[in-house]
Amino acid sequence: MGISANAQNEPFNVILQRINNDLQTFVKDKPLAEEVGKHFKNLNADGSWADINYADVQYDPLKRIKDMATAYIRPSNKLYNDSELHAAIVRSLQNWLDKNPKNKNWWYNDIFYPQAIGQTLILMRNAKTGLPATLENALIKRIIRKLKTGDGANTSDEALHYLYRACLTQNKATLDSAAKYLFEPIAITDGKEGVQVDGSYYQHGKQQAIASYGRVFAGNSINAAFYLRGTQYALPKDQLAILVNYLKNTFLKTIRGSFYDFNVRGRGISRKDSLSSGLGGMVNKIKLFDPENAAYWNASTLRTSGKKPASYGVVAAHNQYWKSGYTLHLRPAYTFSVQTASTRTLRTERGNNENILGKFLPDGATNIQRSGSEYANLMPVWEWDKIPGTTSRDYPDDNGATVLKEWGIPGTTKFVGGVSDGIYGVSCYDLNYDSVQAKKAWFFFDQEVVCLGAGIRSDSKENITTTINQAWSRGDIISSNGMQAKGDSEVWALHDSIGYIFPQGGNLEISNNPQTGNWYRINHFQRKTEIKHNVFKVWLNHGAAPQNAGYQYIVLPGTSINALKKYNRSMIQVLKNTEEIQAVKHVGLNMLQAVFYKAGTLSVNGLFLHVDQACTVYIKDMNAKSPVLYIADPAQEHATVHVEIKLPGLSKAKSMDCNLPDGAFAGATASFKIKE
Repeated sequence: MGISANAQNEPFNVILQRINNDLQTFVKDKPLAEEVGKHFKNLNADGSWADINYADVQYDPLKRIKDMATAYIRPSNKLYNDSELHAAIVRSLQNWLDKNPKNKNWWYNDIFYPQAIGQTLILMRNAKTGLPATLENALIKRIIRKLKTGDGANTSDEALHYLYRACLTQNKATLDSAAKYLFEPIAITDGKEGVQVDGSYYQHGKQQAIASYGRVFAGNSINAAFYLRGTQYALPKDQLAILVNYLKNTFLKTIRGSFYDFNVRGRGISRKDSLSSGLGGMVNKIKLFDPENAAYWNASTLRTSGKKPASYGVVAAHNQYWKSGYTLHLRPAYTFSVQTASTRTLRTERGNNENILGKFLPDGATNIQRSGSEYANLMPVWEWDKIPGTTSRDYPDDNGATVLKEWGIPGTTKFVGGVSDGIYGVSCYDLNYDSVQAKKAWFFFDQEVVCLGAGIRSDSKENITTTINQAWSRGDIISSNGMQAKGDSEVWALHDSIGYIFPQGGNLEISNNPQTGNWYRINHFQRKTEIKHNVFKVWLNHGAAPQNAGYQYIVLPGTSINALKKYNRSMIQVLKNTEEIQAVKHVGLNMLQAVFYKAGTLSVNGLFLHVDQACTVYIKDMNAKSPVLYIADPAQEHATVHVEIKLPGLSKAKSMDCNLPDGAFAGATASFKIKE
């Protein structure tokens, strides 16, 4: 009888114990006891805390109660099995039950509250003295919610507390639902929220959310697969492949050292510590259900935990996410990314009064990381109309960078995207926003990234600027022309092991001054405490009402003053930088990258390239006998591009009709061998 009863309780007990252990994985007993002791001492007789506004409850008091439960059940904690602490846990839970607090933000009510209560109840199941049955049952009923399906990361978030409830009640129907909907988001449905065919992630419509909601999706999916492994509810192999691909080829690539690329955090960029990845044991869990990629997971764990340098195990890659307008260029020495928006996507959102000043984030923002921490917690003092990489109006204050509408603002132009072979590529952005127009392009190589701008025009009264970087001030700034330069002679600068070369000079300004601000101005859930930091900032000033301005600059991450001085400038040849064509030849790598904003011809130094449609083109091994042509349509409109090409290595001109990907893959890269 005992054996069959035990079998009947499986897999509930197994899963419950795994969750319990997981909740305690990174607990440090001494600081936990100190924190709990403080909250325990300040608890009112009725189980409430005087410093909590119960009319608008967020994370506390449930976090405090969960911490108390954690300390209470741990034999290694000095508060283990403390009878007064037990009474405080019961009192505070009863108070929560009686008050039944609600928040204006549905996420707390439907996701955080049920999860936190479910976790606390699971922890208390491990206690020598558990909770009164009537209290536990009432709390289990309280966390019942109608599950909203088809909502990506939010669905898996809700399904997680279904899993908690299933284990607590040993209800098979609830467990069936939990398993089904925990894994529901691990799918690729073109254009719907969730993982996209290019490996990026959408949430709140067609908005890139790789490490915001995509982080929640990844965490919940990994936890679910970890909890359910080896049971009849284990993650199916086809879905495991989708999850592993997302983690390996997208999500983990956006983390440099232990810090996220700011371009993938969405409106969360305005939260303190939002760039700290805090992966904890997440990657270690994957190894238990995906041992095939153990070497990759091990390298990721060592790199993101700080046990190895940010370069450890990083393999050169170039990802052009044509669904999301995001480009990610990886080298062991650095990460360089670009975020853009088009009429097919949504701009980076302001929501719940978060990301208030992020108006220009999707206008070609460039994230340049070496250690990873270059931008961490710098956002309160950022000058928000000078986001790295963007060309925008230079307002008298940051109010000009205010996002005026919450949620869901679409991009304004269609020619946005790029071409890639997985290692190198070029991206472009047709900027037409906030009364500023420009053709912006980025050419990605090994040692350097070449950034071009053309056709910059505006009739606004403010000066128009292109910001090259705005990051933590670290060490000296060394510049060939001091902190300001004006003219058409080459200028270079070096800061924090990143070099900047301006081959044609320009009206260049560099500052290294203290900047002040606070978190509240970008996120009304954050503190108003004034903060001051020294900030390195470098930008080009195109003046007021420019009508056809342009820029050229080369970024060399991972360099030194000696290496910068010795850098062979002739390696990079800017062949064209106009509103019609932007093209760069890399002599050392023997490749050409070009953006054609309309049908046109590039003819220079024995090279002839004609296309009959707007497109991006990349020619590899251009002087060899069998060069490779990579081509894509950033506007995602054309089925075919007719190409006529004459290269130094070819005896005669070639004429080709290049068929492009369509449907969900419109905008992706097609490749063609050019044969004699």
